[in-house]
Amino acid sequence: MDENISWKVVYLATIFSLIVLGFAYWLISPKGSEYFTEEKTAKIAEFKNTRISGKKEGKRLWEFFAAEGWSNKNREITFLNHVSKGKIYRAGEVVVTELTAPYAKAYRSTDIVEVFGFPEGQNQGATELKASINLGKISKCSDPGEWNRFKADCLKHIPNDDRSEMAGHVELHKKDSSIYADKINIDHSKDIADISDNIRLQRKDGVLKADQIRYFSNEEKMDANGNVDLNVAEGRIKTRVKASRASFFTDITKLMTLQGSLEVVQGKKIAVANEGTYSQKNKALTLKGSSKTVFGKAQAILKETTVKKLKNIEAKQILTQQTVLTSDEIVFSTQDGKVDASGNVFVTQKDRAAKSDRAIYDDSEETLTLTGNVFMKKEGEWVKARKVIVSVVNETFEAIGEVEAEFTL
Repeated sequence: MDENISWKVVYLATIFSLIVLGFAYWLISPKGSEYFTEEKTAKIAEFKNTRISGKKEGKRLWEFFAAEGWSNKNREITFLNHVSKGKIYRAGEVVVTELTAPYAKAYRSTDIVEVFGFPEGQNQGATELKASINLGKISKCSDPGEWNRFKADCLKHIPNDDRSEMAGHVELHKKDSSIYADKINIDHSKDIADISDNIRLQRKDGVLKADQIRYFSNEEKMDANGNVDLNVAEGRIKTRVKASRASFFTDITKLMTLQGSLEVVQGKKIAVANEGTYSQKNKALTLKGSSKTVFGKAQAILKETTVKKLKNIEAKQILTQQTVLTSDEIVFSTQDGKVDASGNVFVTQKDRAAKSDRAIYDDSEETLTLTGNVFMKKEGEWVKARKVIVSVVNETFEAIGEVEAEFTL
């Protein structure tokens, strides 16, 4: 009995001693120390108002001035706050400069640099990530003022893959053009940039939208694919072109090619064709391949259903009340709205028809003038005339210089 009591006393004393030691440790522990949080524990090598850079094999990868920063315990990641005067290098050459951002991270083992437009832990509001970026030949000039100014929510440079990524509310600005998108991936080795998601290209002459755009820097060329939508504005004349694909250059004076199910709307005119070209320099949109144009009397004609009718052979009867022109080629002036059609020109209006080598539409008078081998159908026969004037407004055909006499239908 006495032996059992003695062992119980030993157990109780041991437990009491452990409780006392634990309480004493709690009392002396620095409970308020910043190093006892997960975030703070990782912070070592802290610095303020410092220019810091990353290098590989003696070549600079990046360089920033940071208001403050630190590295984690294994020095794998360097965290930087309030970055300015930033530069990112490729093969020793600057590809990004004048960079400012609230927050950045640099990874030692992968050499990846991530720059963010918001402070750590935030992702709302207007981005504060701004810089100048060299996209290739377009920026060969050593003056960064000739480079593309850009904004984005995030910039990620991956030197080992020789590429960069921009994401979130991306903006690229240069001289008379600007690109807006949600994502741009740059392959520096191939001098290619892939632009995607909510694309809007603002040019001096208008706006182009598409599902995707690929930029070839060596040629200063862009290929747009998927739901291409070009809106051109020249004074009071507005021209809209839809296509499957478009190819053009950063120099807007060079020719743009358009392919795949073209649809054109200009004022009271609607047209469809297989392909075409647009020249900002000549203020002209040229359509080729099964081109067909409807000239309307009122804005009511300008509906998507009208375009579908133009493409639908079975719906030809519905268009008999309109003035319809088919030709091998048709040129729309984006400056004054005039139209010049050539090659197998054929015009119909209700039960009337005429054909010729050429037809010119005067937008102000709303008349079509047919010239060159002109024939007009009269009482089931084709009668030759010097020219035929078709009034869209009055819905009349006027033959001038006809073999027998001049007349109006």
